Amino acid sequence: MGAWTGDRRDTGTDAADDATAGFSSSTDTPAEVDAAAQTQLRTALGYGLVFLLVTGTVPALTLLLPWWSESRLAGGLSPNFLVAAVGLYVFFLVLGIAAATLASSIEDRMLGGPDPDGGP
Repeated sequence: MGAWTGDRRDTGTDAADDATAGFSSSTDTPAEVDAAAQTQLRTALGYGLVFLLVTGTVPALTLLLPWWSESRLAGGLSPNFLVAAVGLYVFFLVLGIAAATLASSIEDRMLGGPDPDGGP
């Protein structure tokens, strides 16, 4: 049994061993990690721009097109109200899922590839 030292039990291993316990060693070079981070940043900025454009379109349509707020559709609701109440939330959900899926795909493709030494 290990001795207690402060808030941590001394098990005879150092903190570096504890941090990597159960994880396979990474074979990613700093250049690969940097390239993946840059790709993730470009992707996030692109999705952020799409988010801002679509979100800003609703008030712009309200200011520029009177029929957008005055006409009535299902249940007497205006297109502006329907988009703000339902459409934007559906768009946010789809955009979020697409961004998360693409980010995971980028990470899987660019990092954590097979071990060049023949390991898993």
